Amino acid sequence: MRKETAFIIGFVVFTVSTAALIWTFAIPNFKPVIFPQVVSGSVDVGPMHRTRALSTDEIRTVNDWTAHHKSGWGPLSRTPPSSGDAHLLLKDAQGKDVMVLTLWTGISAADWNATVFVESPDGTQVHTQSFSNKEFAPLRMIVDRFPYHHSSYP
Repeated sequence: MRKETAFIIGFVVFTVSTAALIWTFAIPNFKPVIFPQVVSGSVDVGPMHRTRALSTDEIRTVNDWTAHHKSGWGPLSRTPPSSGDAHLLLKDAQGKDVMVLTLWTGISAADWNATVFVESPDGTQVHTQSFSNKEFAPLRMIVDRFPYHHSSYP
């Protein structure tokens, strides 16, 4: 075998194995996020952490919203400026915590407006996506439905 042929074969093997290794780690991030149906939950809003139970209509809104937003979620790639402006703690029919939606509504960080984190209850899976104001509006209505103390701007 000539040196040139060995070099080309080595180069191809190196290139293919490197690509395979990279895709092995990248493929899990391309799976759609699976949203379970929720039947109850609560919302924790603002810096004073005002908490209230979600109504049946709000649960229906969350289920409809998640059904229409299954794609486009990515891994957390940068550190958020705060722990979020509101948290929707959601439970399934058995009363088990199934997911937490962390929302940035502009209370604490304006450049994170209309951003949502979907977290597993134990915090091991975190997916994030930013939305247009129109897409984010149903979730904002849940947060803004009742008054709460807004923090001052820095």
